[in-house]
Amino acid sequence: MRAILLIPVLTAAFALSACDQGGEAITATDNRAAPDTGVAAQVAKLDETQRNGVLEKAIHAAGVACPRVVKSERMEIATGVMGWKATCDNDSAHLIQILPDGTGKVTSRTH
Repeated sequence: MRAILLIPVLTAAFALSACDQGGEAITATDNRAAPDTGVAAQVAKLDETQRNGVLEKAIHAAGVACPRVVKSERMEIATGVMGWKATCDNDSAHLIQILPDGTGKVTSRTH
């Protein structure tokens, strides 16, 4: 396993995804240890397709191979720390914690 701290890459992705945010927002509320704030709250409001795109960009920025994120799920990635598990189409899995300032912490595992 390796952990990589990213430069705030998510801000640009949010700007792009915010362009098409009509209708009712979807929020992830299951398994929350504490309410999300800042950028993490914005990611939680994205639909799955948009969220997968944001997580894919974070994984790529970490320099990890992930052709496409095919699934993302909210989970406790460390005791009391909520984040996302992203599964790629190359069978790799990544845990991503989004800090309030938009910095992502990516921990990657490959089979």
